[in-house]
Amino acid sequence: MYKKFLLFFIIFCPFLFSIIHYTDIDDKLVFRIFHTQKDNLINDIEFNYKVKVIEEIPNNLSGITFNENTNTLFVITNSPRDIYELDKNGEVLKKIDLKGFRDTEDITYIKENIFAILDEELSSIFIVEIDNDTKVVHRENSLKEFNLDYRYFENFGLEGISYDKVEDEFYIVNERTPKKIISIKGIMTDSNIKIKDKEELEFNNVYLSDFSAIHYDEVMRRFYILSDESKILGRVDEQIDFSKYLDLSNNKISSQMTNPEGITKDKEGNIYIVGEPNLFLSIKRDKVLN
Repeated sequence: MYKKFLLFFIIFCPFLFSIIHYTDIDDKLVFRIFHTQKDNLINDIEFNYKVKVIEEIPNNLSGITFNENTNTLFVITNSPRDIYELDKNGEVLKKIDLKGFRDTEDITYIKENIFAILDEELSSIFIVEIDNDTKVVHRENSLKEFNLDYRYFENFGLEGISYDKVEDEFYIVNERTPKKIISIKGIMTDSNIKIKDKEELEFNNVYLSDFSAIHYDEVMRRFYILSDESKILGRVDEQIDFSKYLDLSNNKISSQMTNPEGITKDKEGNIYIVGEPNLFLSIKRDKVLN
């Protein structure tokens, strides 16, 4: 009887796992069954978690990026369409109105005063300039515009963007149906545009039900992919493998992020996540322990 049960377990479990994962029945359930302590992205003892409600933002906070030039954070909302500059504690320093855009899902810092805005409804990347005096950004005044329509069904479109300035390469995530990670080279240098589907990253995704945001760490050369539905942040290392995970629902503070939509890191390695309606999560290293 024991041998029959063992044989059934060996044969049936991988089959069941495949059905659950590839049909997206519940990737979080799969995570809870197969995830182990060694897969954790960070050790909670060495980090401080803080969640802040940004009262100045009314709703639909969806993206975030770190500006290494100003050492501040820039966040974006999709309705109403605005950009806010924050300090690292989530305090609002400045508000910038967006005019002519439709559904601004994410923002990423490029260099100097240059940013890229991702608009889901327009399926486009807009390169814009934001300096200390900027109060309004008009779509028609964008420095560059690049259209990429990866939508298959309504409201399942481009959700996150990040940039590797060393390789002049944008990384974009399509939310789901299908889940996609796309790279685009050549936009900023006006060279031959090369678009690539990063299938090697998508294939190794096991636990993320959707892709709501992406951050590329060009120093450590790692990808961070955020899932709104699974409430999981996954890290992809050079081996092109989802090797580490942060379960936001497994921490009393981070579990308050009911709809995590954006992810970025600063040069110290601190993690910042934003989510609807107006929540700001910081996960900072405890300086005492370093």
